[in-house]
Amino acid sequence: MQRIRIAGARLWLAAALLAGGGAAAQEQAPAPAPVPAETPAATIQVGGVTLTACQPDFGGFCGQISRPLDSAGTLPGTVAIGFEFYPHRDAGQPAEGVVLAQEGGPGYSSTGTREGYLRLFEPLRGRRDVLLVDKRGTGLSDPIQCQALQEAGEFVPAALAACARQLGPAAWMYGTAPAADDVAAVLDALQIGEVDYYGDSYGTWFGQVFAQRHPDRLRTIVLDSAYPTIGLSPWFETEWATARDGFELACRRSPSCRALGGRSLDRIERLVAALRAKPGKAEAPDGDGNTVGIAVDAPTLFLTMNSAGGSPTFYRDLDAAARAYLDAQDPAPLHRLMAEAASWNTPGSDPAAFSTALYVAVVCSDYPQLFRADASRSERRRQLVRATAQKQAIERDVYAPFTIAEVDTSPHKWERRDLCLDWPAPPKGVVPGTAADPKAPFPNVPTLVLSGDIDSVTSPIEGLETARLFPDATYVPVRNLTHITAITDQAIFVPPKGADATGCVAPIVLNFVRSGGDAGDTSCTQRIRPIRTVPAFAVKAADVAPAVATAGNAGTEADLRLAAAAAETAGDVLARYFVNSGGSGVGLRGGTFTFEAFDAGFAFTLDQARWAEDLAVSGTIRWDQSTGDVTAELTLAGAATGTLALAWNDRDTDAVARITGTIDGRTVAAERIAP
Repeated sequence: MQRIRIAGARLWLAAALLAGGGAAAQEQAPAPAPVPAETPAATIQVGGVTLTACQPDFGGFCGQISRPLDSAGTLPGTVAIGFEFYPHRDAGQPAEGVVLAQEGGPGYSSTGTREGYLRLFEPLRGRRDVLLVDKRGTGLSDPIQCQALQEAGEFVPAALAACARQLGPAAWMYGTAPAADDVAAVLDALQIGEVDYYGDSYGTWFGQVFAQRHPDRLRTIVLDSAYPTIGLSPWFETEWATARDGFELACRRSPSCRALGGRSLDRIERLVAALRAKPGKAEAPDGDGNTVGIAVDAPTLFLTMNSAGGSPTFYRDLDAAARAYLDAQDPAPLHRLMAEAASWNTPGSDPAAFSTALYVAVVCSDYPQLFRADASRSERRRQLVRATAQKQAIERDVYAPFTIAEVDTSPHKWERRDLCLDWPAPPKGVVPGTAADPKAPFPNVPTLVLSGDIDSVTSPIEGLETARLFPDATYVPVRNLTHITAITDQAIFVPPKGADATGCVAPIVLNFVRSGGDAGDTSCTQRIRPIRTVPAFAVKAADVAPAVATAGNAGTEADLRLAAAAAETAGDVLARYFVNSGGSGVGLRGGTFTFEAFDAGFAFTLDQARWAEDLAVSGTIRWDQSTGDVTAELTLAGAATGTLALAWNDRDTDAVARITGTIDGRTVAAERIAP
């Protein structure tokens, strides 16, 4: 008998949400530096495999086994399966178990996220080993390289067709089922019995397939940001509904947006209409400060909104950017968001970090399609056109306020329904879409399913549907978090050296593994602070709402506006952390910033950063992620000169920033909602 425990308060969901979903995700980038481990021995023996020391900062050992490319023996060749093994720290005691962590995409390597996984499970590593296996075609496991496709940055039909020709029938040998069997073979080689499984994003899909195929290898299962292998819809309806309604939720939960009255979605729908009526082109800085060209139109706005599940920056900025564009004829905030979304959804050129070809191979092999894979290419296209026309006739508002055509022409779109049109036909005996067997049971293994309630990459409805597949599942919705909750929790709430894990979701995962299936008290998931949206963008500092004077203030109203503009500049730079991959960027209207890790968080350096065009802000911001404390020492130039100190705690639900200092010689003491 199936039992699903839904932990925490009732999850808010729009009544219109339908079944479906599943996607690739851009993973959370920069994390603090690792805590070095003791220098390991040169080699160790684990089971029947001799492992060689690697990743010395983490105390890891690397190994590799060889697997047949085609287990049925029809196609020749082998594939190397690479992995990293991290022995438990208490060498004088036997291991209490092994944590097996699997990364998502599909296309990302598990070893590429070693830092996040090792930090997440650090409190268990005294008596538990950690194993990271790269799925075939990724990372250390012979990553698939289709050069034109990898470097295109888009799913260009010619590049897809070239990759299909390059791989031929082997294109069908990289699905989830053979990859799951590879992982089981690694466990056999290392003589490991049961594992505690943790998978995020596509790692949750992989975990479901692994659970069906190798149920006896699992002690517990944690599926973070899950979507179901059974009943997946090629239209991904619930993902878009979560993104769309997530903007309304973010506004409703943020004091500055809530105070505007009305609905955020009404303002966004006005923006959609304006972009339809007058599309254009622009150049704007992306998250790393690179100037890129963008189309300023409804399809690009869909991309921007649908990217919010991967980064809270889009939820934070869009409402105010829409108002600036519509009401103040200030396009800069919207153009920047669109540029950030475009770059955020572009894979890098290194297939070992992310293999675009592996992504396509898995999608075409495992995900449901709107055409038959064994049909001719021309017939596939006819079937896709017919299916789209049917959807248009029956449910034309499935992506409202966008049309199906606008969604289908969205740039950098990962969930393209035409992605596999030019993929080779499956070899004899290969049946597409059967990674999981809808008739086979899922094991009665304690399973924890986590979903951020504003995650549009894998929606909360998908998480609940995944939990329903398992006989003994606990479903935990997490308020105010986007994609991948436990590692995001660690990225935002990092413990200091030697300390136990902090935050909310990570301790739930640790308790579930320690106890063998008890999530414990999950009430903290309803107390994670909301996203604080931008009150309003302003071209000039004089147009910013003033901070509120406190005891000792001698500044003028103009000074209080400048103080508020300085706070917005600091908050704007901090928000770029979530869309940045290189540690440097540019201000909204000029200037630069850089950031680097320290033991407990990040330090930002601003050089003439301009959020308002007439106020240049320099100085430093320290974000202590172990406590949530943010402190800033800023110097102002341009509209005024002065120095300001800012402080707030970023974990507080309605955090208030304290501002003190001088502007043009006058003492300023004020406060305002934290940016």
